[in-house]
Amino acid sequence: MKIKVKFFGVFRELFGGREREIELENGFYVRDLLDLLCDSYELREKVFDKSGRLKDYVTILKNRSYTQSLKGVWTELEEGDVVAILPPVTGG
Repeated sequence: MKIKVKFFGVFRELFGGREREIELENGFYVRDLLDLLCDSYELREKVFDKSGRLKDYVTILKNRSYTQSLKGVWTELEEGDVVAILPPVTGG
């Protein structure tokens, strides 16, 4: 199956672009996608904490829905999904 991953903010630089189309096997979850994308120590350190959990400030959306309101990193991916990875939101 094919999905599109969009990167925002600092993640554009870290992952080398604005978006990628990725071919995955059926049965992949958001966690599997993140493991695949984070193929270096630097990337893993930016996305996961030392225990392997997604850092609190990393926001993941699947088809414009927050994965936190779905099944978190165990949200299953499907053909044609668009996953967005967003950095911390700051403002003032």
